[in-house]
Amino acid sequence: MLETNGLMGFSLRALARQANVSHAAPVHHFKSVASLLASCKADGFYELASALEQARDAAATGPNETLCTMSTAYLDFATANPVLLRLMFDKDSAPSNHPHLKGQSHRAYTILEDAVRATMPETGTDLAAFDLRVNAVWSLIHGFSILHNEEQLCRRSADPAPTSQMLASSLMILLQAN
Repeated sequence: MLETNGLMGFSLRALARQANVSHAAPVHHFKSVASLLASCKADGFYELASALEQARDAAATGPNETLCTMSTAYLDFATANPVLLRLMFDKDSAPSNHPHLKGQSHRAYTILEDAVRATMPETGTDLAAFDLRVNAVWSLIHGFSILHNEEQLCRRSADPAPTSQMLASSLMILLQAN
């Protein structure tokens, strides 16, 4: 229903009608639209974290290449779940203090944070440098994913590279910058 109608067209009553259950059935389980959306967001972060872990575990190369493999997994998740991705990062659709949501979003972030940390062992306790790197990496990966989904990536060349290749190349440039 979210994929078809988006957030604006979503309601528990409409969901119940589509599921062919009484209009009160979803309320008994979720109590509110915000609670249902928080559960959807948590599930999305769980799936994203799992995809990142699988990519990390399958990568048989160094930290930079592992992070590039994980960026492709993030892009693949975003491409397969564009509405869910927007929902996951929408701060107004559900309370961020929902316990399951908080845990799953933290898990996804920590997996990416650990992969970024592995690319910069020389920084030690330089938290300012780490903050810059992790924010730049996440912004690059998430930004490419959103721009890809919205068909807003610059593709002026006669034979543009696939988004995953553009993302990996951009990420390698970022990781090599000091």
